[in-house]
Amino acid sequence: MRHHIVVFDWKGMFAHFRQFDANSSSLSYSFPPPTVISGMIAGLFGIERDEYYKLFSKRFLELSVQILTPPRKIMQTVNYIYATQAGHLNMSAPNVHTQIPMEFVVSPQFPYQPVTYRIFLKFSDEEFGKELEKVIKQHQMKYLPYFGSAPFSSWIEWLGFPQEIEVIESDQPFVVDSVAPTDSIVTNSLSLDLTANLPPAYFREHMRREFRPGREPGEVINLLWEKNCSKIKAVFNVPVYRLKLLGEDLRVIFY
Repeated sequence: MRHHIVVFDWKGMFAHFRQFDANSSSLSYSFPPPTVISGMIAGLFGIERDEYYKLFSKRFLELSVQILTPPRKIMQTVNYIYATQAGHLNMSAPNVHTQIPMEFVVSPQFPYQPVTYRIFLKFSDEEFGKELEKVIKQHQMKYLPYFGSAPFSSWIEWLGFPQEIEVIESDQPFVVDSVAPTDSIVTNSLSLDLTANLPPAYFREHMRREFRPGREPGEVINLLWEKNCSKIKAVFNVPVYRLKLLGEDLRVIFY
């Protein structure tokens, strides 16, 4: 089976990827969940809200993320409209605001460096990649991408199609550049190299993989990431994709 893969960098100064299990405080994931990436792509093509869930299901589209800037989180209080009836939306009534703590993701060098993620998409329809390239490179986006929340504008830098793709399956420790599903890692195989200058600090994000038609909740997955943008070394029980892109070798696990 031929693999169709495209790669691009997604950048912005502020990001907020709301955790689906957060309550009164708007906490953010450290990197974009699959549902955010799918929604952003749907917006580029102008697909209406809630109409792309089946089109971008896991059967058609798999993806992965490489974190290129260590995420730094800051908490700010923002004003929301507290609307209990339609007339409150014009803010003519008194006391229609409510203050909500909101977690932002920025880069460690903010405001001199953007938050940057490398997005990998693997799909079954070759035409999809060609259309996505056209939309991004020729600036034919129906809706501009935003970083998880509408106030946070972002931009995309197209990297293209890998020149080489190799699928690797091994029972030996392997290094990957992307985040990795926790269930793809063989028990007790994760490397904790304490000889490095900066020992790895692993964290887990609990994310929604997709929505089903009608916005029915879909699968929830756990993704492992390293906070200093180091690679993840472990024995994996799923295929690892080695991609040669612009002279660089990248190793990625799709989910």
